[in-house]
Amino acid sequence: MELTILYPSQGNDNTEVKMDILVLGATGNTGSEVVRQLAQAKADFGILARSSEAAGKLDLRTEQVRIGSFDDTASLVSAMEGVGKIYVAMPAHPNNVQWIENVVAAAKAAGVRQIVKLSGMGAKADAGSEIIRTHVATDDLVKGSGIAYTIVQPNSFFQNLYGSLATINSMGKFFLPLKQAKQSVIDIRDVAAVIVTALTRDGHENQTYLVSGPEALTFAEQAAILSEVSGKQIDYVAVSQADAEAALKGAGMDDWSAEKLAEIMAWFGEGHYTEVTDTVEKVTGNKPRNFRDFAKEFATVISR
Repeated sequence: MELTILYPSQGNDNTEVKMDILVLGATGNTGSEVVRQLAQAKADFGILARSSEAAGKLDLRTEQVRIGSFDDTASLVSAMEGVGKIYVAMPAHPNNVQWIENVVAAAKAAGVRQIVKLSGMGAKADAGSEIIRTHVATDDLVKGSGIAYTIVQPNSFFQNLYGSLATINSMGKFFLPLKQAKQSVIDIRDVAAVIVTALTRDGHENQTYLVSGPEALTFAEQAAILSEVSGKQIDYVAVSQADAEAALKGAGMDDWSAEKLAEIMAWFGEGHYTEVTDTVEKVTGNKPRNFRDFAKEFATVISR
């Protein structure tokens, strides 16, 4: 769930230098990890950013940064000139459908050969979450574009727990509207590995990949593992959707984002996200990390 706020582009200094891959949404959760793994693989890639300042934290060469905005189709066309493949991830936003329409139009105009798009597990039209339903609409736009596609549909990320670090440290508790549902959550690094494979290797065209971690756990079970590896008692507290929404707003989140984030978490809490897939290993050749592995890393930032 990437709730970054996007702003209009600030100027357009894109060049016509060709590159194999362009990452759209490079400063978000998956995007920044995709960038890291592409760099590690020494791939020929660049990123789209709303300004050179926004791209600064990614430590890229100037020629790897192209300026544009999801709101500005012309800037997207310019950014995609000479690009073979794009990866697109977007923050949840009321304009997501329009943004994907703009991306698809720009990709067609620029001659992009493949779109790799981040979606979400359980994307279906009757889902009890507007964010999930929007994934259906935007996935369909990409699939119907006439451009080769790879749709990556992961479950939620282990790393979402960083959003609860403050209360874990101060109270030994984390509060989510997920009831006692199991969820096959996944490490964001494994999601990125699937994406990078689709971008850098052949054979992943016109595929939809359902991506999960290796096991389905309740959040109480996650809390027990965190307690064991950290040496600190940590408890999961189930709260209502309304209380979660109020807490998000109280933390400064805008009304729309708070409402839709609480809604999607409550939908996860209905138990629809337990499926365990072997996609990570099939696509990348490596087994996905388990929650205990992540918990040992997370424990290093938990105060005793």
